[in-house]
Amino acid sequence: MLSQWIESICLVKFDIEIGQIVEWTQPLQSITDQEEKNISMLAFPDSNAFSQNEGHLKYVFRVRRSGGKNKFSLGFALFMQRKDEDNPRGYTQKSIVILTNLPLVTFYYNLLELIYTNIKQGCLKAQLQYAYEQISNWEKPQPNKLFNLQIFNNKIAVEVPHYLKMQKVDSQMNVELQEVLEELTLTNMIQFDDLRDIGQFQEANIFAALPHAMLVHLPKLWELIVTNQQFMVIADSPYQCSEIILGMISLISPMKYSGDYRPYFTIYDKEFQQINQELENSIVRNIIIGVTNPFFLKAFKKFPIIIRCDSQAQQNRLLTQGNKEFFLQDDKQTLKMMIPIKNEETKTINNSLIKKIYRNMSLEFIGLFEMYFASQQNQVKKFDEKEFLEFTKNCKVSFQDLFETKQKFVKLYQTFIRSSNFVTYLNERKNVYIAKNII
Repeated sequence: MLSQWIESICLVKFDIEIGQIVEWTQPLQSITDQEEKNISMLAFPDSNAFSQNEGHLKYVFRVRRSGGKNKFSLGFALFMQRKDEDNPRGYTQKSIVILTNLPLVTFYYNLLELIYTNIKQGCLKAQLQYAYEQISNWEKPQPNKLFNLQIFNNKIAVEVPHYLKMQKVDSQMNVELQEVLEELTLTNMIQFDDLRDIGQFQEANIFAALPHAMLVHLPKLWELIVTNQQFMVIADSPYQCSEIILGMISLISPMKYSGDYRPYFTIYDKEFQQINQELENSIVRNIIIGVTNPFFLKAFKKFPIIIRCDSQAQQNRLLTQGNKEFFLQDDKQTLKMMIPIKNEETKTINNSLIKKIYRNMSLEFIGLFEMYFASQQNQVKKFDEKEFLEFTKNCKVSFQDLFETKQKFVKLYQTFIRSSNFVTYLNERKNVYIAKNII
C-alpha cells in the first residue's frame, strides 16, 4: 500500500568493500538505480561528523527524480554511528532516509527520532518494515486538518500540508489537550505562532544556524533568495548547511522561492560534473547548494557567490566574484534588537523576530506590484516593466535606509522582474498580462 506521507523509506549502510549502499527500501522499486546511488551518497555526511564517537545526526537534502509528477523529492536523513568491535573500522555507520514531497521539516525530524528510538541494532529492517506498514495506514494528508498519527507506541500530532500550526510528539497513545498545554515551553509556543504564517520552511531556525558574524548580512541573503541568485553555502555539517539554506528561503515568505536548491550536496552527485562544466563556461543556473567538503572551494571556485559558514574559514564571509554588487546594505539595527543568548529559547525568540522583520519586508516588497495593479482601472491588469519601474521611483518602503541610492532600490526590482520568482508570482495572480517581453 502506497502512502501519501512518504514516497520511500530507505536504509543505507557503509560496506567496507563496496562503500555506501542502499540495503533496504520500501516500497520495492520505488527508486531507480541512479536515484539509489545518489541517495546512498547524500545519506552520509561528507565530513567527519563524530570522529570515533557514537551519535546520530539529522539533516535535509533534495534529490532529482527520474520520473513521475515530482522532479525532486526532499530527503530527510538520520545518520547514525555506533561502536562495533567486530567491524575493522571500529564502528558501523547506517542512515535512515525518508523521501517525500511534503516540506514538513520538524514533523519528519520527529518521525525519524521516534523510529531511531524504537529500533534495535539487531533487527533494523524488521522494525523499519513495521514502521512503514504503520505509515501506509495513516489517513492521507489534507490541508488545515490536525492529525494524530501512530508510529510504534507513540503519536505525532501535525497539521498539513501548507503550513504547520503545531507539532507535538507524545509517548502516550491518548493525548489530552490539557496534557499538551502543560508541556508547552516558551519555545513551543513561539514556534506554534510562527508556523501559522504561510510560507516555505517556516520551521528553520536561521538565527541558530548562521554564525553570529553573518547575521549582519541578512538583507543581502534575503536579496539573493528574492532575485534567484546562484550561490554556495559551506558549513561544518549537513544539518547546518541545510538549515541555513532552508532558513534563507523562509525569509522571503509569503513569496515562493522557485529556483533549484540542494540543502546538502556532495561531489558524488550525478550533477556535480554538469554544474562544474556550467561554471567553467560561465553558464548561470538558478541553483543554491549547501556543502561541507572544503574541496568545493577549489572545484566550484567560479561560483558567483560563496557564503563561508565553516569553522575553517578565518572569518565567516560573504564572498563575491567579478563585478557582483548587492543592492541592499548590511543591517546592524536588527542585531541590536536581538536578546542575549542564554539558552535555546532565546535563540527561538531571536529567530522569530528575524522572521517577522523579513516577512514584513517581503510583504512590502511585493506590495508595490499590488499598488501598481490597483492603480489601473481595467479588471484585467497589464504589467509593463518600464511603466512599473517609473512607478517605483515615487514609492517608499520602510526598509528604504538599507539602500544607498534610489537607483539601487529600482535595480532590485528590475533584477527581481527577470527572476523565476517573479514569473511564479505573476502566474499565481489572476487577470494579469505582460505588455512587453521581459528581456
